[in-house]
Amino acid sequence: MRRGKEFYTQNYQRALDLHEQGMSIKDIAQVLGISYSAVYSWISKGRKPGEGALMKFRDILMKNGPMPVALIKKHIKKHNDFYHIAKQRGINIKRKVIKGAKLGEYATWYYLPGQEKRLERMISKLMDDYEKAKKKILGVLEKMEL
Repeated sequence: MRRGKEFYTQNYQRALDLHEQGMSIKDIAQVLGISYSAVYSWISKGRKPGEGALMKFRDILMKNGPMPVALIKKHIKKHNDFYHIAKQRGINIKRKVIKGAKLGEYATWYYLPGQEKRLERMISKLMDDYEKAKKKILGVLEKMEL
């Protein structure tokens, strides 16, 4: 299985700690299951692995809470692809799809574990506002001469 940037980011500090304890680069690479060249560049050249888009996706949800596709795609263009990759790599990003209503990009929401109650409140408000807007439009149409 291919490892994403988040794997290296998670193991970077551990590699530095093991080196600080006197472990060789070769042994660190073997213990962490990372290539010798990656560990060498961290220890000898002071390079640090980048966060990666999946961690950005998760961090946006941590900071902002549940978000519909209409808002998340401003930050993460390939949200659907990243969602599936996150699931494969064990990054716990969840998704909820509202069925029935024609909400377009507001029908699919991304969230993290622990945000379920907030998600439900947000969806409930959205659905209330959706119903109010529908009634208002119907009222306007009924007053029109067709």
